[in-house]
Amino acid sequence: MTQSHKQPLYSEQDFESLFDAAPDAILLVNNKGQIERINAQAQHLFGYEPGELLDEPIELLIPQRFRNFHVDHRKAYADRPRVRGMGGSLELFARRKDGSEFPVDVNLSPIHVRGQTIFAAAVRDVTESRRAARDLSAANEQLLAEKHFSDSLISTQQGIVLVLDTEGRITLVNPYFEELTGYTADQVIGLDWFSAFIPQDEQQTIRDFFAVVMQEGLNRGYKNVIVTKHGGHRLVQWHSKTIEGTDGTFVGLLNTGYDVTDQEAAAQALREARDDADHATAIKTRFLAAASHDLRQPLQSISLYLAVLSRALSDSKALDITAKLRQSLDSMGEILDALLDISKLDSGSVVADQHNFPLQDMLDQIAAHIAPHAENSGIALRIEPTRYAVRSDPVLLQRIVENFVGNALRYTEAGKVSIVCRKESESVRIEVSDTGVGIPPEALETIFEEYFQLENPVRNRNKGLGLGLAIVRHLARLLDHQLDVQSVPGQGSTFSVTLPLVASTEESAASGELSAAKPGASQVAKVLIVDDDPAIIDATRILLEVEGFEVQAALDGDEALAQIEGGLRPNVLISDYRLPGLNGVEVARRIRSLAGENVPTILVTGDTSSREIVDAGLKNCTILHKPVDSERLISLINESCRATTAADTSN
Repeated sequence: MTQSHKQPLYSEQDFESLFDAAPDAILLVNNKGQIERINAQAQHLFGYEPGELLDEPIELLIPQRFRNFHVDHRKAYADRPRVRGMGGSLELFARRKDGSEFPVDVNLSPIHVRGQTIFAAAVRDVTESRRAARDLSAANEQLLAEKHFSDSLISTQQGIVLVLDTEGRITLVNPYFEELTGYTADQVIGLDWFSAFIPQDEQQTIRDFFAVVMQEGLNRGYKNVIVTKHGGHRLVQWHSKTIEGTDGTFVGLLNTGYDVTDQEAAAQALREARDDADHATAIKTRFLAAASHDLRQPLQSISLYLAVLSRALSDSKALDITAKLRQSLDSMGEILDALLDISKLDSGSVVADQHNFPLQDMLDQIAAHIAPHAENSGIALRIEPTRYAVRSDPVLLQRIVENFVGNALRYTEAGKVSIVCRKESESVRIEVSDTGVGIPPEALETIFEEYFQLENPVRNRNKGLGLGLAIVRHLARLLDHQLDVQSVPGQGSTFSVTLPLVASTEESAASGELSAAKPGASQVAKVLIVDDDPAIIDATRILLEVEGFEVQAALDGDEALAQIEGGLRPNVLISDYRLPGLNGVEVARRIRSLAGENVPTILVTGDTSSREIVDAGLKNCTILHKPVDSERLISLINESCRATTAADTSN
């Protein structure tokens, strides 16, 4: 049988399936702009149910603001139908059933069916692609901006920027590098950094360092010298960081640096100047220490001989002369002390050692030192007991307060001088008040300056040199203590120093494990003198023998120890602190050890500060400063003998 027509390859149902399976949303629109058919993707894209869009104008799927324009555009297209692909220059937007808008690309194709033309519109949502395009554009703009910024930064950087590749070849330099080295960028790009810019004797070391860096990485600073075009050397402070590629391997080294040649030269000059100053200070300190000792030695022997002479004389005129000699000698000693003190403070050789201690201990020492002078002057000295503990340097603080007291006695003809400790919140104020001449208001600002004195136009040495309060000011600054002065002319003055208050501690009286040697009721006290100055030994021996003491002497520690080993058991030891070989503290300790007795010790020093002796912590020891007051020395020897006798009786 013959078949007149071929069987269709695809049925209408097949076409329906193909239509719905298309990846894009497809709408069929007639020449009146009405929707005749849509596929499943179009229903999903626009949010309509099947059948809702049939016979509706295509403008229903276009935002309201574009609809009038679209009608004219659609009619013009119908008059001249043609295929128009996606991705044109127009930005198109569609509208869903819920009113939301989204960007689209539209492909238009005219189709001729049964004598009429219908139009197939393939619609694709390009929201994500548009967003990606915007992001890409923004990223490109950011990259361009960053490149512009980095180029500007490198070119304007007030320091070196240098990039090396993995072989140490130069790949980038900035204008600062060009200015520093004398080369242009074109002249150095591609050059081996080490051979071109590193001094020959350092090239291998720097090259080896670079090889390690490119293996292990680096992000730190260092210094090295580079050679300029004209052969000059510049010291550069570098900071280098390895550059990593996308795969994590090192692809180069970024180096930033600054020329520190001039700064290093200035720093070296400063170091040398500081070393010279330290050396000069050390020499000055040694000189002051030697001067402090050597200048006081003759004063000490003169003072002792004068004391012996006073005891040997009976004529009133002769005694008056010796009293005046004593007064002049005391003034000389005070002046020498002040000059050496201010020199040491100016040189910075005085160092504070601050710690907690009870104030009463210091007040007791001040009373022992000052009371005899106050009594001789006819001035009542009143020291109010205290239980406060403070933080300071006890030696330097004592010098401040003793300066206050000495000043008060000097300018008080009659009446009293008092020391009172007052608590103020977390501080203690030590006040020294007098009933003296007072200070005019206009002088209160300058009272602590060097060489300033009240009512002493002819420089009466009995009123000092005008350095006492200047020394106080230096010491207060060193200790960070506050000074103050209040005064009423004709009524008196109050000088004060304020320092930190600390919790009180119970200080138990130190008792040595050894007992002190004591003279019997009918025995003469034995005194051992250790001093390297024969004149001082001679004068002290004569003085003490006149007072009835038995005296033995030694020129150094070894000679003194030999006498102890030979059986000598002194009741009191008087020793110079600075001796050849062993110092006075060491001699005292060894004598106590050999004798098995806690021998009371009087240490005599020519230093204005007794810091070293105090730090040694020798118990049952009194410190005297040269020139020693002979009455004070004899009184101490008697007190030591009485104290040991009383201690033995109580036991």
